Formats: sequence, C-alpha cells, structure tokens
Amino acid sequence: MNEFLASSMSWIAMLFDGNMGWAILVLALTVRLALLPLTLHLSRRMLSNQQKIKALQPEVEAIKARLAVKPAEMLGAISALYKANGAHIMDRSSVIGLLVQLPVFGLLYKAISNASSGSGPFLWIKSLASPDAAVTAIVLLLTAISAYYFPSAAGAPAMFMLVVQVLVTAFILWKLSAGLGLYWVASASVGAVQTFVLRHERRRMAMAAAA
Repeated sequence: MNEFLASSMSWIAMLFDGNMGWAILVLALTVRLALLPLTLHLSRRMLSNQQKIKALQPEVEAIKARLAVKPAEMLGAISALYKANGAHIMDRSSVIGLLVQLPVFGLLYKAISNASSGSGPFLWIKSLASPDAAVTAIVLLLTAISAYYFPSAAGAPAMFMLVVQVLVTAFILWKLSAGLGLYWVASASVGAVQTFVLRHERRRMAMAAAA
C-alpha cells in the first residue's frame, strides 16, 4: 500500500512539473473526499445520539432523584431507558468506523512524510521537509471554524473544548514538516465542508419541524 501511495504521488507530481506540494494536496483531498460519505454518516449518527440523550435528560434526572441511594439500580434504570429509546452512551458503530479510518490515514501520513523529505519549495514554502508557520496558522483557522460551527445538541459551541482542540492541534503541528501540514490543510478543508453540510441539514430539519 505504501508503494502504491508513493507511486500515486510521483505520478500526480509529474502532472504538476514534478512539484510534490501539489501531489500531496491532490492525494490528501482525494482520500479525504472518498471517506466523506463515511465521516458524514458517522457524524449524523453522533448528532442523532446526542439529541436522543438530550431529550431523555429529564427522565434521567428523575431516575437519579428516585434512586439516589441505590447507584446500581440507578445505572441499570438509565441504561434500560437509553436502550429502549435507541440512545447509546458509547456508540460502538461510530467507534468502529473511526478505527477503520486509522490505517488509511496512517499509511497516507507515512507516504507523505517520506515524500516530503528532500522536497523543494512550494508556493511560499521554502522546503516541504521543514515546519511552516503559515501552514500551521491555516490549519488552526480551519480547525477553529469547524469546531465553532459544528452543530450539537447543546446548541452554542463549548468555547473551552474549542480552545482545547485548537491548542492540541497547534502542539501536534508546530514541529511537523510543511508536507504533512499540507496534508492536514486538505483534511481540515474537507472537515470544514462537512461541518457546513451538517449545519445546513440541521437547520433544514429544524425549519421543517417548525412548519
């Protein structure tokens, strides 16, 4: 698989006069877009599960008040309530879906890392093998936009979680090569598109329910 990805990047680079920067962007976008139906499906499941849990919260609070001195019975009653309404504290299918994606991204990450070594300049980037502050800033901006506008059952975005997500991304990126940064730019761009697709769907559903 690594050899296939490396060959694909070399072939794409030939279409852009041997520029590996464009090859990384095109390949990363292609893979991320190919996975978009799966990631959209998983996000829809997660949002649906969040809404079910939110709708059941009054009943959960009533169970907690009624069985406060019997924690084992309380947990059993809450689990039964969730099961009866198709809600899950941990959505196993979403976890499995995410685990399925990890090998794909791992192989792509390794192939891009190898391709970045010794690569020349790309746009304003002097070397794809070295970190680039502008690339990092673009990724952080896209990450913040996705986190801020991502729809959730809670309504307003949790600013604390948004800040944590941006800081964690910055910590990971600040020493990565610009080549891997470009991969992250492509992935974060598709992630932002996914966020606005989900947001549009939720708005349309809310309008239909209110009509």
